[in-house]
Amino acid sequence: MPRARFHFLAIFGFLLVFPFFLRRRPRVERRIAIFASPEDIFALIADLRQWPNWTSWGQDESMQYSYGAISEGMHAVQHWNNASMDGILRIVRCDTGARLDYELEMGLGQYQVKGRIDLTPDGACTRVVWRCVWEPARNPYLRYGDLFYQWVMGRQFAESLANLKMAAEKRSSSRPLAS
Repeated sequence: MPRARFHFLAIFGFLLVFPFFLRRRPRVERRIAIFASPEDIFALIADLRQWPNWTSWGQDESMQYSYGAISEGMHAVQHWNNASMDGILRIVRCDTGARLDYELEMGLGQYQVKGRIDLTPDGACTRVVWRCVWEPARNPYLRYGDLFYQWVMGRQFAESLANLKMAAEKRSSSRPLAS
C-alpha cells in the first residue's frame, strides 16, 4: 500500500509541476519532400479554393466554405463553418513559389493561429515546411490543452501534406514537358 501511495503522489506531483516547464508559445511544424516544382505546389496553396481539396479538414463533408472578393494570393480570404465552429483564413504574405503566410481566426476571433508554408527547391524535389504558432493558455494547467492541440494539428498537418504531395505530383506529371 505505501508503494502505491508513493507512485500516486509522484504522478500527481509531476502533473502539478510539468505545465510550468512547457514551451511558452506552442507551435507545430511538419515537413515533406514533394517531387514537383515550387510553382506547381504554390498554385495549390496560394488559391484558397484549392485548400479543401488537400487539407485534412477539407474532407469533412459538414464544412461549408465561402470566399472574399479575392480567393488567391495576397489578401485572399476564406470563410468556413461547420456544426461546432466557424473561422476565417487570410493570406497575409505571398512570395510566389517560395512562401505563404496566413492568419486563421476561429470562434469569432477567440482563437488565433499564425501559419507559414515555405517551399525550397532541392534538385528534383521541393522541400515543404508548414508551421504555425498561437498564444498559449494563460493558466499553466490549461497548457495541457495546448499539448493536445499540438498533437491534433500535427496529425492534421502531416495528413494534409501527404494529400498536397499527391495533388502536386499529379499536377506536375500531367503537365507537358517543355521542349
